Amino acid sequence: MGLKRSVEALSGQGVEVLASLRQNEERISIVAEKLSSLGLESALKIEEVDPQFQAVKLITSKMGFGPALTLIVLNSIISYRLSGRGEDYWNEFALYVSRADEPKSLVEAVKLVLGFLSASKINVALRASKTSRLLRASTAKVLKPDEIARHARGLRRFAEALALSLGTKWSSKTIVFSLKMICYAHRARYERALVAPFSIPIPIDSRVAKLSWTSGVIDVEGASLKKWGDVVEAVMSKPRVAQRAWSAVAKKSGIPPLHLDSILWLVGGFIDRRSTREEAVKKACEALSRTTTKSESDVFGAVSELMTRYL
Repeated sequence: MGLKRSVEALSGQGVEVLASLRQNEERISIVAEKLSSLGLESALKIEEVDPQFQAVKLITSKMGFGPALTLIVLNSIISYRLSGRGEDYWNEFALYVSRADEPKSLVEAVKLVLGFLSASKINVALRASKTSRLLRASTAKVLKPDEIARHARGLRRFAEALALSLGTKWSSKTIVFSLKMICYAHRARYERALVAPFSIPIPIDSRVAKLSWTSGVIDVEGASLKKWGDVVEAVMSKPRVAQRAWSAVAKKSGIPPLHLDSILWLVGGFIDRRSTREEAVKKACEALSRTTTKSESDVFGAVSELMTRYL
């Protein structure tokens, strides 16, 4: 495959720094081998106890599957720049819409989510742009409550159609994240996992961005990484590089990217400036062991390779 490079200008205290991101094939193979010992089954167990899955489960239990899917996708596309944890945000959303009347049309669904957005205590940043995004989504035929379940059977085609309506790339973070939430909704409704195809890339959020560097699957050159914010900024300056790296890990490990995301999201939550590497590894091992029913010694190899670097 060879090295994949991209060059991006990063801002740091008013100084432009040229950062080069490249995919590290050796590290990809090592990380994939360790993750393969966890397998898809572990990822699915993590998803089952994910608070976001529980929020989706509440929504699907209160209304028809079509209207629930429409609301879940609409919220997914505005789930960025939150002022709190994603888990808390989705719980806030689930409680709000589950108490409302079931939307009978896409327009009603958009109005309901707009009402929630104006009242949300966690989704407060960039409300004007998020409102605009919801209004653009109101013309997306694939989001109509009486049609969305049929369209969502083909995740890639659904993503492309939705992205076209929003004027963005189908592989962008919120579009791909909406596909993960569709999988959650399907599992909540039918009590069986909908396994995403390997062709759907991972959404690159701050946790996955950190792990992209700490695991070594991405090398960042030419930028000063002094704090975790620098790492996130560098990796997210060109998310497709990280997406390609994790897609390669997914293929080698046998865990589709959208489900690999569940493992990474859990582990990445323990990386912060208040924890040393040893503390983060220990906490992540305990959480991963508790969630997957694997022993801490079984998960240690994967976690330690995911955090081989640290600030």
